[in-house]
Order: sequence, then C-alpha cells, then structure tokens
Amino acid sequence: MVVLDHYTLGYITFGLMNLSMLSGAFISLSKKKGLWTKLHILISILAYILMVWTIWVVR
Repeated sequence: MVVLDHYTLGYITFGLMNLSMLSGAFISLSKKKGLWTKLHILISILAYILMVWTIWVVR
C-alpha cells in the first residue's frame, strides 16, 4: 500500500514539474503543437494541485 505522505507527494510533484517543463519544450520543437499544448496544460494543472496538497499536508 502506498502512503501519500509529504515526501511521496513531493517526489510526485517534482516529477510532474519536470514533465511539465519537458512538454513545454516539445511545444516549440514539435509539429503537433496542439497535442503538446493540451498535454502541457494537463500536466501543469496536476502538478500545481499536488503542490498545493503537499503544502497543505505539511501545515
């Protein structure tokens, strides 16, 4: 069973932020800009929600 403590949420958030930066780079490098833009927005929103949740868990 996976426990979502501060450290686990932090690692997941860090990974999602890295994926967000990578997908942002692919927006300018790819010919399918619409797909990468939608993916970038989705990943970014998930990362920020988890970031807020991580901060909330610490408090």
